[in-house]
Amino acid sequence: MIRLIRSELIKLRTTNTWWIFLLCSLVFSGLALLINIAQTDQDLHMPEWADRELQGQQDESSEGARAAALAERDRVLLSRSAAGLARHAAAIYTSGQFFGLLMVMLLAILLITNEFYHQTATATFLATPKRTRVIVAKLITGAAMAFAFWLIATAINLVVGGIFFANLGYSNSLGNWTAQQAILLNLLVYVLWAIFGIGVGVLLRSQIGATITAAVLYTVGTYAAMFTLTLIHEYLIKEDWVLQAAVYIPPLASEHLVRGLSELSDSHLPARWVGAAILIGYAVVLGTIGTLVTRKRDIA
Repeated sequence: MIRLIRSELIKLRTTNTWWIFLLCSLVFSGLALLINIAQTDQDLHMPEWADRELQGQQDESSEGARAAALAERDRVLLSRSAAGLARHAAAIYTSGQFFGLLMVMLLAILLITNEFYHQTATATFLATPKRTRVIVAKLITGAAMAFAFWLIATAINLVVGGIFFANLGYSNSLGNWTAQQAILLNLLVYVLWAIFGIGVGVLLRSQIGATITAAVLYTVGTYAAMFTLTLIHEYLIKEDWVLQAAVYIPPLASEHLVRGLSELSDSHLPARWVGAAILIGYAVVLGTIGTLVTRKRDIA
């Protein structure tokens, strides 16, 4: 098994596209990090209009304006609390998750489809007749690759996020379980999406077909499904469970597991463990089907 894993790591390292996926992941993570930092900075600062209203510096004031300023002050104080800072830190330290998972999945797909594209599958399975061991080696390699992507992105997020909080004079919340949990769960979803990629690559052996299908379903499919659920809730079935069904969409299940779905209000959010159960279920199903298909499929 160790030799198989080393072989798969060599195949991954010699794939000319791995550094492109890593570069794309870093670029998207950087953009997401900047957006999350800007959002956090805005949430932690009292708007000028509200500050002037509370200090009685407005030329014209009303009871409604005073109430709005008080509500804004309460929101800012909540953001500055330990729990609020931990939630902001969790978002910053897991920045770039959406596109990072996409890159991991696509690279994992290449781990299996490259065998068929370059016609090395026959040699691989002749050298190792027990095909289950080959798939397990690819799963372990995919998990190691996912860990590397997570580690690099998380290291950048921690450094930049820590500097950001220090400049504002706030705690970096690394000692808070909310932030720690988000970081660790983010590693879990990275690994699970690598398993997804292996499963997709086994089911769709065409390299171009598998990558395009997976990318379109992940990006366009996610937003299309969320838009459809919103329309159904708005015009057909005005029940909370309609919006809660968004957690069954794998990318949204990942987001919900790590830091909660921002697309839904708190009253619509299912338990966090639901996201974990759904992701693990998808991974087990795809991994099992992929292994069974590989064992029985004719390789030529």
